[in-house]
Parts: sequence; structure tokens; C-alpha cells
Amino acid sequence: MIADRTLEGDLPVRVHYPAGLIGPAPIIVFSHGLGGSRLGYEFLGKAWSERGYVVVLPSHRENVPLGVAEQEQHTLADLRAMKEAINDPANWPVRPLDIRRTVDALESLPSQIRALNGMLDLSRIGVGGHSYGAYTALLCAGARVRVGDEWQTFPEPRARAFAALSPPGNGSRGLSAESWTGIRAPLLCMTGTLDGGVLGEPPSWREDAFKSLPGPDHDLVVLDGADHFTFSAGRPRFPADPALMKQIEAATLWFWDKHLRGVDAPFPALAGARAEHK
Repeated sequence: MIADRTLEGDLPVRVHYPAGLIGPAPIIVFSHGLGGSRLGYEFLGKAWSERGYVVVLPSHRENVPLGVAEQEQHTLADLRAMKEAINDPANWPVRPLDIRRTVDALESLPSQIRALNGMLDLSRIGVGGHSYGAYTALLCAGARVRVGDEWQTFPEPRARAFAALSPPGNGSRGLSAESWTGIRAPLLCMTGTLDGGVLGEPPSWREDAFKSLPGPDHDLVVLDGADHFTFSAGRPRFPADPALMKQIEAATLWFWDKHLRGVDAPFPALAGARAEHK
């Protein structure tokens, strides 16, 4: 089931939830990539909600009007405005604050979606994201960013686990090798063998966070043949490989089940993938 609502403070969200939900369900708050919106990542919203999770995707505005932010295609001027916004350190707290506002609003969400009345387990919350949304998830998990001579943090302590799909590495928006030591909650980092950075960084750059994390309960999955857009189901006219999307679903469900449901299951077999666990 899918419902679109606007939270207090004019924050639009899309909510995926199971039909015939029984018992309080864990919640996943997911942050989209730059140029995306709450309307995307349907394959993940569907897979996770069918497993019994309530999935909430806010639309971040990125310094452009909401109508522009939620368009499938953006003009060069729109994209330039978004990129300028996320490169300004003054805007780095904006997305974590959106996540905080979303978590704040979970208690009242059943008043807008009656099927969720009594069905949200606010003690079992996960936060995930893709691309710039993965950066958001890392900040919410406790990653530190350097602004001038100061460190800044934007943690979301009510979340129990975090998933970063195609995360940035050191050198991106205040991140460095010293950024990761504050992350204590379980973290899943997922990337692909074709998932290089926009400034020419190799795919291994996206493993920086995992490599520097103190243990335990952190996981890395590298999908063979996956690129940056595989995690958002591809691009218009260039859909992602369905087999790789199934691997993303399987790995993330294993992670969420382990840390939000307490399910002790072996890591799923993923053809050609490399997985590391701390």
C-alpha cells in the first residue's frame, strides 16, 4: 500500500506499508539521491513493506521548489542549483534535520493514515539512503564533517541501524578518514564494481566508511556490475538489471531483519558479490 502525506512543517512524504498489517511494525526512513524524491525507489519500498516494514520517504527540496524537486527530469539550471546547495556547508545539516522531522512525526502519522493506528513500533527505526541520501544516512549514523576548523555532527539517536547505498568516501563534503569513528550503530554500506565517483574516484572510494569503521555489526556488500544508478532502479530509458535489484533487496532485507527484527539468518547468497562483515 502507498500513501502520500505532508508532515508538519510542510515536509511531503510517501509511505509504503503492508496490506493487512498485523502488530507493531518496524520503520525505515529512506533519503533519496540528488534530483530524486519520495516518488522514487519503489522497488525498495515494495520489497521492504511486503516483509512487514513501514517505509517513509521524505522529499528533500535541495534549494528548489517542491514541484521542481519532484520532477523526473530537471533542467541544467535546476541541477546546478541543487549541486550548489549541497556543496554549501551551511546546507549540510538540512537533510539530517528532515530525517529528524520525519522521525518526530512518526507518532502522529497514524492520524493521517488510519491503517497505521497502533501499528508503528517507534523503538525499531532504521535510516537508509542512496547517493546524497547515503551521505544523509551516514550523518544521521554519527559521521563527523569538518567545516573550517570545527567538527560538526547531526546524529539521529532514535534509529537503531543505518544503510548507505552508494555512499561517498573521504574528501566529499567535509568527510575524511577521521569522520567515521563516531559511528557505533550497525551500518550497511553497499556499492558496485562500476560505482565510481563523479570526480573520477574509483569504485573502491565508496568503501572508505566501512574500512574505517570501528566494529562490530558493520557490513559491506559490493555487487558485481552495479553502477551508481543501479540502486535507484536505473535511469529513464536505461533500467537497472533486475537481477542486481533483487540482490539489493536481499542484502538490505537481511540487514534490516537482523537489526530491527532480531532475525538470526545467514547472509544471502549473491552471485558475484563480495561481502565483508565486522
